[in-house]
Amino acid sequence: MPFSGPSSYLSTIDEFIGHWTDVNLALGLTPLELLPGPYTLATLTANRATLSTGITELVEAINLVEGHREDRDNRRDAVRERMRQLGAFVRGTFGGSAYVGRVPELIDPDANPGKWLIAMRDHKDIWTDINAAPPAGFTPPLLLTGLYTLANFTADTAALETTFQNLSLTDQDVVRELDERDALYFAIRNRLIAYREAVPGRFPANDPLVLSLPRLSPLPGHTPDPVVLSGAWNAGTSMADLSWTASADPDLDHYEVRRSGNTPYNTNTEVAVANVAAGTLVLSTDEGLTAPGSMGYKVYVVLNTSNEAGSNAVTVVRP
Repeated sequence: MPFSGPSSYLSTIDEFIGHWTDVNLALGLTPLELLPGPYTLATLTANRATLSTGITELVEAINLVEGHREDRDNRRDAVRERMRQLGAFVRGTFGGSAYVGRVPELIDPDANPGKWLIAMRDHKDIWTDINAAPPAGFTPPLLLTGLYTLANFTADTAALETTFQNLSLTDQDVVRELDERDALYFAIRNRLIAYREAVPGRFPANDPLVLSLPRLSPLPGHTPDPVVLSGAWNAGTSMADLSWTASADPDLDHYEVRRSGNTPYNTNTEVAVANVAAGTLVLSTDEGLTAPGSMGYKVYVVLNTSNEAGSNAVTVVRP
């Protein structure tokens, strides 16, 4: 199978490793080497192992980002609700007080971290001042629903700030891991281009090893129409149930289900989940959903020319 995106990197390289192994067996005492280097079958195998590790580390980095993003959203919602309560309390209880004019507008949930930090600081400041210099007739401390105190708010906003920082750092890790993976992939691909050129120089034109050279890109042909995917979490089986419409393409070879932890779905970080026979339109999987969280999935129509098309992305949430 030729390269068709990140999910095919390792499987395509494995085809070349198998082919190179057969070439070396046929050549006997003079195994094939590429220059500069020499770049050998052992080098390719080692590079493949490094790429596999990089892909795993990228997936782990993305999982961390998703975890921090979910943590951010949960904490952000909770803090915003307390800011709403504080504003309502001040406006309703301290009408005519100077504190009313200090209540900030309720922040947009999707505002950037910098604006969130300012909003949290402003609410903490007004709460602190009310406790220190309360309006006439009010006995501090100011408490919100559930005996929620300024100390609680301070702790919650500090935790949210830490989550913002963690998310930023892990986002940077994903970018770094992605750059490292792609750099190694392109270096390997360039060597495989050279390999495809070198083999015909060592064997007759009609030799099986020349005729069976793995491809780097799909054969010429059309791109299939995508299918429509749907998915849902199955609490009974603890798996994601995926189903899709049938492809009517006469050149259909199989379907391939892939996943990406990025939000929104990112084809540059997708990982293959399973190949599904042409007559099957369902798959249940827990891959990427082994802990509470969410995962994006797509199903690809793959033709016998290796041309392909991906479906719509669906997100399945595990409670």
